Amino acid sequence: MNTTTTLHKTSPAGTWTITAAETIDRTPYSGTVQIQQMGQLYSMSWLTTLGDYPGMGFFENGNLYAACSAHPAYGISLYQINSDGTLDGKWAAAYNPGIVDTEKAVGGTPNQVAGTYNVHGTFNKTGSYEGVLQVTPLGEFYQISWLVGNEYKGVGLQVNDRLIVAWGEGSVFGLHYQIQGDRAIGSWAMREHSTLATETLYRIC
Repeated sequence: MNTTTTLHKTSPAGTWTITAAETIDRTPYSGTVQIQQMGQLYSMSWLTTLGDYPGMGFFENGNLYAACSAHPAYGISLYQINSDGTLDGKWAAAYNPGIVDTEKAVGGTPNQVAGTYNVHGTFNKTGSYEGVLQVTPLGEFYQISWLVGNEYKGVGLQVNDRLIVAWGEGSVFGLHYQIQGDRAIGSWAMREHSTLATETLYRIC
């Protein structure tokens, strides 16, 4: 049995080369992406001709949902979109490596992602918080803001019944890749911009 091949089919872990990519203003770039499993999360690192970015992601059913930023204060939230106007989420922050917390958002409009939600969630597994989540359409994706004592802002990208949110200080990027064996077809969004960028990867080891 070829265990390496089996792993590649079920995990995005490995070293990937960026075979084709353009930013939101259609500037081409190249480089590599390192992906390593870290419990429920995947640690990611982009080394590109436009700069180096650390990141993290969740992997579900052949889809890699990720966030990255050059600023150390960032995180990722991944929500399941329910038809009754609620969202079931999990999230992680770069300043808390390996910890995955949960969040429930209620009070939205059925069969619609945009809107205002009441949220409650866990922090560091043992703490809790509550507040308001605002999801506002912007071009091909969403502007996201939480008021949960402090205000947090991010960018949201919908993929079928999932909403990926990258949040934090400075420029944050939300990404989605569809993993097809050793090929990954990706798109990404940047906070406060209204168009998508693209990135295609090929696994080299």
